[in-house]
This record gives sequence, structure tokens and C-alpha cells, in this order.
Amino acid sequence: MGDDPRFSAERILVGVDASAASLDALAAAAALAGRLGARLAGLFVEDEDLLRLAALPFGGVVRVPGGERERLDRASAEASLRAVASHARGALERAAASHRVTWSVQVARGPVVRELLAAAEAADLVVLGAAGHGRRSRGAIGATARAAVDRARASVLLLSRGARMGGDVVAVDDGTPAGALALAAARLLAPEGRPPAIACPRTGGDPAMIDAIARLAPTLVVVPPAAAAPGGAIERILALGIAVLLVRS
Repeated sequence: MGDDPRFSAERILVGVDASAASLDALAAAAALAGRLGARLAGLFVEDEDLLRLAALPFGGVVRVPGGERERLDRASAEASLRAVASHARGALERAAASHRVTWSVQVARGPVVRELLAAAEAADLVVLGAAGHGRRSRGAIGATARAAVDRARASVLLLSRGARMGGDVVAVDDGTPAGALALAAARLLAPEGRPPAIACPRTGGDPAMIDAIARLAPTLVVVPPAAAAPGGAIERILALGIAVLLVRS
């Protein structure tokens, strides 16, 4: 008989940009780093698309709320990015200190998805806000999070708006080795004395399974890669306001 699978993460990567979704992801990543004895690595990406827009003569931004339009130029865009990076670094330092974990931060310039996937090559776990900056529905996955789910080699933790960690955990076990790893991760991350519940899907995104998860009301659901298909279980779980950990070996 083979050894039971074991979930671990020595390096946790979190995208930081000082947005509310980013700060939620940072809080979860720091707590997990403390729990797992992992190193916390922050990534701030200076968005190349924003800088290109700033270089155009008609470049501008619309403030929300209010709808006021402001002229955007390269110098002001660069200054804004530096200010946000400094704020994000401070938030990362405070989160790491509160959980007594080793931390580092990388500032990269380029397309956000490209830079995130490049940084994820050296990570065991990537932590992101699910919907990014857009005003998407609660269960929607933004372009950056979708790229991580589809293309990153590391495990990926997604948090919908307002999701928090630390409560009950559910494992989705589809009977595959990946499902066994999801169960192992759920057991590791479940609160002491409260073992995870186990959900066994009949098909990807099984409505009965989603209903059962909704009734259990966990704060985290751990899923194998089979749940990652667009429109599948991950989106449905995120729509419930529950964090989703996609585990990869």
C-alpha cells in the first residue's frame, strides 16, 4: 500500500496591490504561512497596460464613485504605482509580523497575468482575490485568478469578496489521487477538534454537492483539479462566499 498523500507548502505567493480583495488575500496567506511554517512572498505588478494608457494623449481614469474623469499622464501613473507599492509592502510587513513568518516582496513590471505566472513557478501555493478589481458577481473569477487556476503549477487559494478563513472545512473527494490530496489538505487546515466534512461529487459541479456544501456553511472548501473547469464547482462555491483551495501535487 502506498503512503497517504501529504499536503505542504513551503513558499506561499500572494498578489498585493492594496485593494480590499488583495488585503483579504494577504490576511489569508499570512495566516496560512504561520500555520504551515511557510515563507510568505508578496508580488506587486506595475501594470504595463496602465502605463501604456498613461502615455496616450487621451489617457484618463474615471473615479468611482462620482464619475469624475481625470487626466492620466506617465509621470502621475508612475508616482501612483510607487505609492501603491509602498502601501502594499507595509501591509505585507505587518501581516507577516503578526504571524511571525519570514517574508519578501517582489516588484515586477509587465502584464499582470504573465508576471504572476512567472512568480508562481517558484511557489507551492498562490493566494488571490477571486474577482480582482472589476464589479463582477460574487462567484465570478477574474482574468488573473482564472489564469492561475488554469495554468499555474502550484496549488491556488481563491477568496471571494468578504470570504474569511478559520472556520469549518469541506473536502471534495472525487475518488482520484488528487481527491485524496484534497482530503489530506482539508484535514491539515481544519480547526483542531473539528475534522473536515467530505463531499463526493457525481459529476463536476454536481448541484446536490453544492447544495450540501451550502448547508454545511464552511469557510473553506478544498477541491481537486477536476473542479476547475469554467462554470464548474469553483465558481458555484465562490458564489456562496466560501474560499476555495485547488490542490495540486
